[in-house]
Amino acid sequence: MQDFDAIVVGVGPTGATLAGLLAQRGLRVAAFDQLPGLYPLPRAIGFDHETMRIVQELGIAERVLPFTAEYRPSEYRGIDGGLIKRLDMAPPPHRLGWAPNYVFDQPAFEHELRRRLAELPGVHAAYSTEVLSFVDHGDMVSIDTRAGDGRTSRFRAKYLIACDGGSSPIRKALGIELEDLGFDEPWLVVDASINDDKLAELPHTQVQYCEPERPCTFVIGPGNHRRWEITLLPGDSLSESFPDEELWPLLSRWIKPGDGKLRRAAAYRFHGLIARQWRKGRVLLAGDAAHMTPPFMAQGMVQGLRDAQNLAWKLARVLRGESSDALLDTYGSERRPHVETTTRGAISLGRVICERDPVKARERDAAMRAESGGEIRTTIRQTMVPGLLQGSLVSETPGAGQLCPQPRVRSADGGAALLDDLTGACVRVISIAPLDNADAAALAEQLAPLHGRVIAVDTAAPPQRCLAVQELQPVMRPWLHSLQRGIAIVRPDHYVYGTAASIGEAVALLDRLRTQLD
Repeated sequence: MQDFDAIVVGVGPTGATLAGLLAQRGLRVAAFDQLPGLYPLPRAIGFDHETMRIVQELGIAERVLPFTAEYRPSEYRGIDGGLIKRLDMAPPPHRLGWAPNYVFDQPAFEHELRRRLAELPGVHAAYSTEVLSFVDHGDMVSIDTRAGDGRTSRFRAKYLIACDGGSSPIRKALGIELEDLGFDEPWLVVDASINDDKLAELPHTQVQYCEPERPCTFVIGPGNHRRWEITLLPGDSLSESFPDEELWPLLSRWIKPGDGKLRRAAAYRFHGLIARQWRKGRVLLAGDAAHMTPPFMAQGMVQGLRDAQNLAWKLARVLRGESSDALLDTYGSERRPHVETTTRGAISLGRVICERDPVKARERDAAMRAESGGEIRTTIRQTMVPGLLQGSLVSETPGAGQLCPQPRVRSADGGAALLDDLTGACVRVISIAPLDNADAAALAEQLAPLHGRVIAVDTAAPPQRCLAVQELQPVMRPWLHSLQRGIAIVRPDHYVYGTAASIGEAVALLDRLRTQLD
């Protein structure tokens, strides 16, 4: 019997991220995956600045960046080929310290995640290992495993987190049902590395071809990587290994054999599904085991990484005895509404693309152009992703539930860095309001049981017991000014617990947070 604080089943992006975040908090984690190594082909192709902030916390942001490129604008073209909608990311300065959206090479990204796990002493990662069964004993969970060589072992931990994919055996064993959000479409996904001399002939931006005869999507990946997502019609093959004789006619609009090297072509069903329950006793669900999102907002993998970050700091508090087990109930109550709202947003974009009736498609195009007054205005992608809608936050305060900005700052020693790198992922009180020594001391005393920090931004005379920084990018101050607040209380996952207009209000909010967490 081998004992751990937590067991993670499935070492895809969600499981690897969760194991790493827990280990960085000093916890012992066992992580298991059935495959002997990484899945060698890309599945996800996009993520956002919240993902970059999470990998920044893992200490691998600079290692991941070479395998990314900033996301191009997305143009939605109607039945006549004309523009009906346009999405793009917000211009600099970037609110979270990173470009709002990226395309990426998933195998390379996952390689860096697993390399980070190998560097962390608290992680026992076992590949080619099947989890045969699990038992929730009430005070801990045990699992039986079988390695690739046939050896069986038993492991025990306080909690088990199932990150074992959309067909999750653990979720099924728990009897947890998936709620269908009403989207189920068969699509073909094709990834290719295109020859240099052909690239100039392809679109220079992402394109959604909202054409009733066969809706499809063109995505520009990093380097020479290009992706096509093509609706499959009745009678088309649904094989994971899509036949060449059906494939090339579908791609002939853009490329022909010899224009590049195909990496894969596989049929998928794009689903909108969400687990009705995210926790049962000492077993929790995360990533695709808890939800599946159509790709139209590039939020599928991101949703799982948000699960990991939400769960990591809460599990750490519970396992260290700083919070009761009830804190873990807020994981599902916070993440499920956020996932559902985001998934419904992706589905709504999917319905724009997937309209198969020509009459309705023309009506759609006319309505969307009329809504924009005849001139298609750009929608900022991140306005479509909600903040936290409920949970451990003071919703009556402006900005609660939003992601706190992360400016690049200069600290007292003159060095420049992103703010999270100076503060760590802890509870933070961030103030643009003037603080004296007594103010800082009052805040620091409330933060001490929470292992938190006081950060004074652009303060002429920095008080004691706080970290003083100067903003090099105007993001924190304009954000708090827009809320008409001078102080933000920020959770370890960077979501805003609440905002305050005075030191007294901030102290009261911290007292409220401490009571909730205790």
